Amino acid sequence: MQAHKEKEGTLSTNVPASEAPVIVYGVDTQIGLNIIRELGKRGVKVIAIGKKPGAVGLYSRYVHQRHVLNNLQEEERIQALNDIQAQSGARFLLCVSEDDILFFNLVATRLTGLTPLVPGLDEMAKVLDKQQTMTAAEAVGIEVPRSFQLDAYEKLEEIIGGLRFPAILKWANPHDVMKPAGNLGIKIEKLRYVYSADELRQVMAGFIPLGHYPLIQEYCAGHGLGQFFFIHKGQDLLRFQHRRIHEWPPEGGYSSLCEAIPLTQFQALQEKSLALLRALNWTGVAMVEYRYDPKENRAVLMEINGRFWGSYPLAYHANAPFAWFSYQVLGLGKTPRQEPLNEHIRCRNLLVELKRLYRICFRADLIQDKSRHFSRLATFARVFTDFFSPSTRYYLFDWRDPKPAMMDLLGMLKKLLRIGG
Repeated sequence: MQAHKEKEGTLSTNVPASEAPVIVYGVDTQIGLNIIRELGKRGVKVIAIGKKPGAVGLYSRYVHQRHVLNNLQEEERIQALNDIQAQSGARFLLCVSEDDILFFNLVATRLTGLTPLVPGLDEMAKVLDKQQTMTAAEAVGIEVPRSFQLDAYEKLEEIIGGLRFPAILKWANPHDVMKPAGNLGIKIEKLRYVYSADELRQVMAGFIPLGHYPLIQEYCAGHGLGQFFFIHKGQDLLRFQHRRIHEWPPEGGYSSLCEAIPLTQFQALQEKSLALLRALNWTGVAMVEYRYDPKENRAVLMEINGRFWGSYPLAYHANAPFAWFSYQVLGLGKTPRQEPLNEHIRCRNLLVELKRLYRICFRADLIQDKSRHFSRLATFARVFTDFFSPSTRYYLFDWRDPKPAMMDLLGMLKKLLRIGG
């Protein structure tokens, strides 16, 4: 329960300090780190706040001032932020997670001189509610997976007969059930595969004490396709898109290797994505995520992320500066000029790629989707050859800012030594 201030850093002498400093809150992952790099390279004075001392973003050369806020109660956190604002002169705040976006909406009026550049509560509620998102998507002509929502366990038998397996379980809004489930000792998983009616009955029975049940959703073949937008007053000011080449876990999840896709592809789908975001009255950054099956040329909506996303490093390396647009448009009221995108690169999370390689080569029995088969040789070849590809970038490592990746690797080695000891 402490507010811990790290030693103040300095900007590179050739980067002018901004007249409007910004706090980047939650720099513990690659997302916050690359937001820092994007803003710092453009001369913005960045105050980085991590939730633990080893947060990778705290080690970036583009950080002007570093802080750690961990295990603080609400009033303590607000006071710490107000103290940081008074000392640093920060005018704006960007954050990463949904929990933090919701928090800063609730406490915005109690922050002194600091404006959170985050989506509003009403907008966030719409994208967090997967049922509402799917209804809006269907209205604009986007295909959605068949989904069933139970309100009582006894009704499960009514839908089992119409299900095809495997099926996927995901929560319509995990934030609504996380706390009560934790109080009951019930684990909430973001996504789970089930392979038979008996397995589905067993899993769903575990939620009877909670009184809430995850969505039961049809399985959609293909790979992840992400379309990203910055929208202001109904206008899209910035676009980008990528496809997932590798995911963790291997059968489907978040990106471990992804590549940029030229905006000349999937143009009709881009317009539908924009129509969906406009229908939800969205402002700011958003990721519209699909599962795309190239064999059937079929794109099925998975969800909307109303925040900066996990593969944000690819957007940073591709010169799609969503954080810069957030700062300029939402903060300063200016519309920056968009420079050409670098649409011929890929980006990978190296440690996750190695973990994926190990799973495929040595623990394939843990892969949930038994219909998926992965070539060990092809997987190894891709991981190895990407070291020599000029188009490959990394989630953490950047030769212009190498310390975050070095410190992350050091932290992992220390953890392994402690486990081994």
